[in-house]
Amino acid sequence: MRQIGNRRVAPLVILAAVLMGGPTNASTGEFKVSYLYNLSDFTGTIPYSLAKIALDATARETYVISGETVKVFNNSGMEVYRFTNTMESGIVYDAAIDEQGRILVLAYNNGTPSLLLCNYRAEPIKPIEFKGLPEKLAAFKPNRLMLRDGKICLVSLGSMMIVTLDPEGNYVKHIDLAEASGTSDEDRLNMGIGAVAFDSDGSILFTTPVIGKVFRIAADGKVDSFGKRGSAPGKFGVPTGIAADGLGNYYISDKLRCAILVFDRQFKFIYEFGGRGDAPGSLVGPDDLAIDAEGKLYVGQLGNRGVSVFKVTHD
Repeated sequence: MRQIGNRRVAPLVILAAVLMGGPTNASTGEFKVSYLYNLSDFTGTIPYSLAKIALDATARETYVISGETVKVFNNSGMEVYRFTNTMESGIVYDAAIDEQGRILVLAYNNGTPSLLLCNYRAEPIKPIEFKGLPEKLAAFKPNRLMLRDGKICLVSLGSMMIVTLDPEGNYVKHIDLAEASGTSDEDRLNMGIGAVAFDSDGSILFTTPVIGKVFRIAADGKVDSFGKRGSAPGKFGVPTGIAADGLGNYYISDKLRCAILVFDRQFKFIYEFGGRGDAPGSLVGPDDLAIDAEGKLYVGQLGNRGVSVFKVTHD
């Protein structure tokens, strides 16, 4: 990893709150969203397309995995570090940052997945081997990585599976999201999931773009779902990315409608924003989502539109 520079460039001023459906009054107060800026370097907005986003809550930095590099941005949205996407362990597919600022990398080498723990400079500390996986998971191919309650969570979007490991790589458990959502083995690979997120209450959230729904598996195992197809505010076209804030609000990116939809824990529609276009805050095929403790929502999208950052507030 190398430092790009030590200059500071002020982020763009808040330009607009781009609304499509209009706000409603949630229990936490009036819900508002303002466009802040796009992640940038000293030449301007970085034209990412379908980038993966990971947040470092301690250092308040954002990691973006795309193309040949993994780039790190400060809390003002400016690039400050980068490291190559090709490491000794293979091509980086995803990354997560632990409470000590270390980087856990999910990589593939000749079709084989591996985990590598690195320091903050992306210098290898040690590989983490998968240990004790049940025989039925021998062919497990994760493509997303998250850290949750000190555990490593590996997600296969195509096979609709989450595998949890301890910090040393020992198998803890797995959750079959197809089984939980009532999807047959025959339909599993045809449906897949768009994204997975964790709510602060321990629930697992995931989107199913093919059938246009969002599922929630509560900590006690109860399964709920919501979502209806349509073009009106609160309806889904192709729901893809998902994130949850500390208040229990769910953010879902709709790739077809080019919007971000917000629902509360009771699945009540709260707010919608975005929309296709060139105006600041508009979106093109929004996909990956991440939200930090400050209420900054990061949105990856198509069309080389980069990663847009919004501010969520509750007055």
